[in-house]
Amino acid sequence: MPDLSGTPATLLKLDGISKSFGRVAVADNLSLELAAGEMLGIVGPNGAGKSSLFGLIAGDLSPSAGQIFFDGSPVTKLDAGARCRLGIGRTFQVPKPFGAMTVFENVLVAVQQGSGLRRRASYAAAGAVLELAGLTLDANRPAERLGLLSRKRLELARALATGPKLLLLDEVAGGLTDPEVTELVGIVRQIKERGTAVIWIEHVVHALTATVHRLICLASGSVIGDGDPAQVLAMPAVREVFLGTEISASLGAPGQENG
Repeated sequence: MPDLSGTPATLLKLDGISKSFGRVAVADNLSLELAAGEMLGIVGPNGAGKSSLFGLIAGDLSPSAGQIFFDGSPVTKLDAGARCRLGIGRTFQVPKPFGAMTVFENVLVAVQQGSGLRRRASYAAAGAVLELAGLTLDANRPAERLGLLSRKRLELARALATGPKLLLLDEVAGGLTDPEVTELVGIVRQIKERGTAVIWIEHVVHALTATVHRLICLASGSVIGDGDPAQVLAMPAVREVFLGTEISASLGAPGQENG
């Protein structure tokens, strides 16, 4: 039965997720919900469990306890390939394209393997993704010859090419200059306007505050702040885990990158 309440349906639900590596907990009885089309930002110190959370959502890691639901169905036992085909796409902190293949070929492979499109339909879809990511002029360039910004764009394009309902962005702004971050934010906003839900892990905090609806802060695998971005960044517990540096810098100098 369709939701007639006007409230977006829950797209992703994590219920009591736990995961540890030895004595280090990267998810500690973690529960989280994301609505369809929602933009969620994630901040936290190094080792907080941010990238591990993406691994758990995308299927690269299996939880030791808890359940994961996507689009109303349990996916806890599904592998990453199956979850991708259901509509979970992700990027990685370090882009690893097929270096000897062209930019277009990299995106085409993602289209065909992720969305299942073939022939003319897959070529058209790949072209549309390249245009959205600002890579049309680099379509025939070998991926190994791209600069950092273009590699970041290609990493984003490959994730988009799978046709995701949920896109997981893992520090795609890291290492970029302020103007390059601004370009990237513009692309993410276009993705938001298309109705794709996004969870974005980022140390460049001003990129998140310019884009997301909601922000959470992770520490030791637990959520210590969740809500309006400005309110979360002002929480004493959140400021404490950042030792007063990263967040203070982002609030005091909106154009400054914070690593």
